[in-house]
Amino acid sequence: MKKYSLLFLFVIALSVKGYSQDLKISVNKKGKVGFVDNKGQEVIKCQYESAQPFKDGVAIVVKSGKCGMITATGEEIFPLKYSSIQPWTKDMYIVKKGKKVGLADRQGLFYLPVKYSNISQPNCYGKALISLGGKATQNEKKTYMANAKYGIIDTSGNILVTPKYKGLYEFSYNGDGIYPYYEGKRLEFSYHNITDTLITDCEYLGFSNYGINIYNAGIIDGSGKELLKKGKYHYIMEPQNNMVRYYMVKRKQTKCGYFNIETGEEFQVVEFKQPMDEIKFWTHGDFTGEIAPVNGDSWAFVDKTGKEIRQGYSTLKHCKTIGLWAAKGNDGTWDVFDEYDRNVTPLTGYSDINFPTNDNKREIYSVQKSGNYGCVTKTGEVVVPFEYDFVMGNSHDYVVVKKNGLWGILNSDNSLVVPIKYANVVLPEERNTNDFWVQKADSLYYHFSVNTNKEYTKGYKTVFSNFSNGISHVAPVNMNVEDSQINRAQTCAPNTHKDILDKIDMDKASANFGYLVGSDDKEIMNFPVSIKYRELVINEIEKLGKRTLSETEKKRILLDVTHENRSYDLKSTISESEWNY
Repeated sequence: MKKYSLLFLFVIALSVKGYSQDLKISVNKKGKVGFVDNKGQEVIKCQYESAQPFKDGVAIVVKSGKCGMITATGEEIFPLKYSSIQPWTKDMYIVKKGKKVGLADRQGLFYLPVKYSNISQPNCYGKALISLGGKATQNEKKTYMANAKYGIIDTSGNILVTPKYKGLYEFSYNGDGIYPYYEGKRLEFSYHNITDTLITDCEYLGFSNYGINIYNAGIIDGSGKELLKKGKYHYIMEPQNNMVRYYMVKRKQTKCGYFNIETGEEFQVVEFKQPMDEIKFWTHGDFTGEIAPVNGDSWAFVDKTGKEIRQGYSTLKHCKTIGLWAAKGNDGTWDVFDEYDRNVTPLTGYSDINFPTNDNKREIYSVQKSGNYGCVTKTGEVVVPFEYDFVMGNSHDYVVVKKNGLWGILNSDNSLVVPIKYANVVLPEERNTNDFWVQKADSLYYHFSVNTNKEYTKGYKTVFSNFSNGISHVAPVNMNVEDSQINRAQTCAPNTHKDILDKIDMDKASANFGYLVGSDDKEIMNFPVSIKYRELVINEIEKLGKRTLSETEKKRILLDVTHENRSYDLKSTISESEWNY
């Protein structure tokens, strides 16, 4: 009998939900808001000051300045006593009362009580920042909760990290190519503006009691477990293979070492008579496997106990995607070994080596022998003969080669893809592409189609991105980037304050704008699109399901993606080009 009752209730719930979608907002002569059915009959009395349309069987309404939520029958899910109710996920809502917020579902069940000072929007990993206490404070025209205590929740409202840290920071500073880190992620300071979202999956976090400083931070994992006490090291990198890379800094001295999360042991590996901000070289690297590089008098490698197991190298190369190291010895040749200190003998002994730069179907390596470059497999099989001035690393199963001062492209089976006759070629961005950009003697870039073996006639000044899913981002010669709100909006991340946008030097910023061109060589978007907003614009184009757009559609896309950064003075006149009607 209970099973039938539950089924009956489920059917009723679906019916009410479906019925609610037919209800429309109605406003009476006194300006009060209610809802009518599709025949115009009043279903919910006009008694509210404002209301949002029904969505998934519920509607948010306001009465006497207080916010609540009702069903299609007018039943209050949330009583009319809140300052605001805002959707957070499909099924969850941020409920605010005064200066406090909580989290509840559409049935009115609270997952987090209304006692927090802020709940951020969830990021792509389903993680959000919550704060307790603090005072709303301005920094660069943005609001954050000064002296609040921070924690982490998931999209089900579960508290993963208890909000008790005045300083809670992500390992989101990308050190790749930046000295002295050169690789890996460092803690990055943030004010936690109320409009910010988290960046990482929060597997590891840094914490402190200072609130506005990553100096001397400790480490917790994604569940709040303490892995490293605060105050132990001045700067720390994201743990790799249970090892934390650290820096200890004095006025004219920088000490470098590692801390083992599993054993609690630490060891220093190298010391420099320079302050950290003056070091212009890579000091030591992460334990992506069981070994890590250390830069003393020369490069060496250590294991997790600090024991030196390789030494005497002048230069290093590392490919994380395939887990290999290459190290150049005093004799000018390269040793190749994996992240567990196992030699790769067929790749060892060459005078140069270039690792693959992307995930490729075929793993081949660019190597130099007797002054010439070719490509070999991991077992030593020669794939591309040694007859080139230079060969770049395999990229999406394409190999860029230089011969007699000119450039072309081969595939990973040594078949010619782009003739070796150009001043430059642009690396591909996806596998199996048939479209490339080639630079001719006039310094302009031209679209080359492999399918037709055709070089198109229109030249472009700059190529920002090669063809990906049939779209490329390029800058034409003499492109005009107007000083408009739309273009200024594209120079900064969403929700940037107008004062900051107003200070942008558009003459300099215009160098980062271009058009979107399709693989048929037609300009899909011939309005300026910035590098920062390229993916947003492309996503909107893909939603339309077509590559030929009207002028109105192009304008509307740019208006839509920039709306969070566009604001106008009340007395100003908005031009027709910036009015989305």
